[in-house]
Amino acid sequence: MPGLTVIDRGPRDEAPDILVRGLNTTGLGPGFSSDTVATYFGEIPLQVDVNPVDLERVEVLIGPQGTLYGQGTMGGAIRYIPKVASVSDGFGVSVRGTSFSGSESADLGYNYGATFNIPLLDTLALRLNVDKRDDPGFIDYNYVVREAGVSNPEPDRNSIQDVGANLRRVKDANGEDTTSIRANLHWTPTEWLDANLWYYEQETEAEGRQIANQLSFGTGKYESGLRYLEPNDYTNEMISLDAKIDLGFAEATVVYGETEYDELGQRDQTDLLLNFEYGYELFPTFSAFTREAVVQDTETTEIRLVSTYDSKFSWVLGYFENKLQSDSISEEFTPGFDQFAIDNFGGVQLRPDSLEYIQLTDQFEKETAFYGELTYQITDDLLATIGYRDYEFETDIEGGFGLPLFDTVFLGEPQDVRNVDLGINEGTDAGDLYKFNLAWNFSDDDLVYFTYSQGYRNGGVNSVPECTPEQIASASQQLCALSDEVFIDPDEIDNYEIGYKGLLTDNLSVAASVYYIDWQDLQVSTVTDNGSLPITGNGSEAESKGVEFQGRWLINTNWSASLTYAYTDAKLTARAPGLVGPFDALSGARLPGHAKRQGAFNVNYDTTLSGWDVTLNYGFVFSSDVLNMPGGARDPLVDADNGDAPADRGGEAIPKYDVHHVSATFRQDNWMVQAYIDNLWDEYYITGTRTSRRFLQNEATGPGNDIAGFTLRSYGQFVGTPRSVGIRVVYDF
Repeated sequence: MPGLTVIDRGPRDEAPDILVRGLNTTGLGPGFSSDTVATYFGEIPLQVDVNPVDLERVEVLIGPQGTLYGQGTMGGAIRYIPKVASVSDGFGVSVRGTSFSGSESADLGYNYGATFNIPLLDTLALRLNVDKRDDPGFIDYNYVVREAGVSNPEPDRNSIQDVGANLRRVKDANGEDTTSIRANLHWTPTEWLDANLWYYEQETEAEGRQIANQLSFGTGKYESGLRYLEPNDYTNEMISLDAKIDLGFAEATVVYGETEYDELGQRDQTDLLLNFEYGYELFPTFSAFTREAVVQDTETTEIRLVSTYDSKFSWVLGYFENKLQSDSISEEFTPGFDQFAIDNFGGVQLRPDSLEYIQLTDQFEKETAFYGELTYQITDDLLATIGYRDYEFETDIEGGFGLPLFDTVFLGEPQDVRNVDLGINEGTDAGDLYKFNLAWNFSDDDLVYFTYSQGYRNGGVNSVPECTPEQIASASQQLCALSDEVFIDPDEIDNYEIGYKGLLTDNLSVAASVYYIDWQDLQVSTVTDNGSLPITGNGSEAESKGVEFQGRWLINTNWSASLTYAYTDAKLTARAPGLVGPFDALSGARLPGHAKRQGAFNVNYDTTLSGWDVTLNYGFVFSSDVLNMPGGARDPLVDADNGDAPADRGGEAIPKYDVHHVSATFRQDNWMVQAYIDNLWDEYYITGTRTSRRFLQNEATGPGNDIAGFTLRSYGQFVGTPRSVGIRVVYDF
């Protein structure tokens, strides 16, 4: 889809990052949020990297969405529509399996699964999918400390004995093991009722990051320099009921669903604490890690009416409600530092669990909305549509921080104490938005349209507690938010679009559009004045303008080709204070994450060979360079606290790339066999960065900043998957 960017940084990220038309201010790396695009599984919003098997279709709506479906967005919506159980298809089983080998992997990878369609009664059927993915990974973690707090994370790298005594190597440490289960009960008791009960569970045991530390620590191209393994286990579970009811004058869709998300992860935290220079750097064998756990429950209700009677007027009316409850804990551990603090800093007792920092967050969100569209057929060929959405949003967050190791080691409190100063932030918001569309079928095969649509992203509150008067007056370091740092306003866009869809010839179909987006009150990642804690703020304005093209050419009975292309120019139109904390970004700075030019090309050859239907495919995707952070390498940031002096931006342009693929697919009767090569030429390409080059001693050559003999490895580059060769087999019983 032109204008849609999907960035896969490996299984440790719970879902790929999705951007539309350059609507992004977040750096490409940990903490990136895809909240400008809604992802649906069937009728339920669900942020999950869906295993794309047994799907009826995938629907992609580019541009603001808020008047047609329940979840309102700025960028659009992606809907994975699964196949439903069928009585008429009878009993059936489909089995599938894939084996693949990566050029940088030591072991083979496997995907395998099965689909069952089981009629139960004349009006009731069950469909069941079970799938497994075992990917060995390809990133080596070759600098993992053997014993936390005891092993030296930076031994003499010229001494095999010293390295071996302190560090261990872990081959292919970014793999995954994913199991997914999907069940559907489809009931059609009468002509006017069609109901589905769904259950979906996807459990992933992910390993480390798909990251290389070449510049910061001199690693290889597919090698991490981090000191700890970074597993991340997460489970998505959904149960939902949807029913379509024929009311005569309209079809009603009633949806209710509950989802649960659980996550438990670990990551290397050494660099963050070293960079604070609070004394950790004086401990010769210092290293630290963080463990995080999240439990998130959502409850979704939607009622949608679509007119079915014959009239010049047609309409859609809907009500949407979504509730979210999230509880998370983040714990930071500094093994061995308690003993060092007693020996050197006047500590009074040990902290056996080494818990140095703790953060608790309890969040509730609720959004309700009424939405609808009204279409009038002006003539047989001309349609006009107006849309409206009225929404309300409320949230409250209870959260806080604690320093258990400090309380125990220096203040003499109990060795298992966990003092957390909790605070509550609350906020509400309400608004509305509009849409207008005019579509003209000037021939049987050609349509032009104009659309004006508004989009929004919910506001809210940050989890950092608001500062008390005592904290504001204190001369010591505080962890809190000022009053104007608590609430997050919604940001909104106005989207203007002109497009064409149709047949230029009998064999050539084309879709093309030109758009302009005005973006106000940007939600941006920034930090608090007190403690430099990460928060979301508002500020500045931006615009995005571009051209999108999609075409398919049926050359003859054997050959066909397709091409997509998008040009995107997204930039700030006003100064953005603190956008790259604490630096300001100037008007005209290009927004991160989008390529100005990107697209894909595919060519197919279809023939018959010895009774087999054969399809040969060759294609590639291409992308021009992408900035990894606002401003980036070409638009310098400024330090407002230093007379608008140019800041050490540390940004970069992620290089352009083109990645090729080839496949041969054979079909006969119940068999499908496919051989494929992904990343045909084994292209080495970068998909994002962890932090910026400000953390390097030399931005061009590295290594990482030196803190009392420790080399910071916080800067890293996420890399794309190297060449993979595989074979797929599907058999339908």
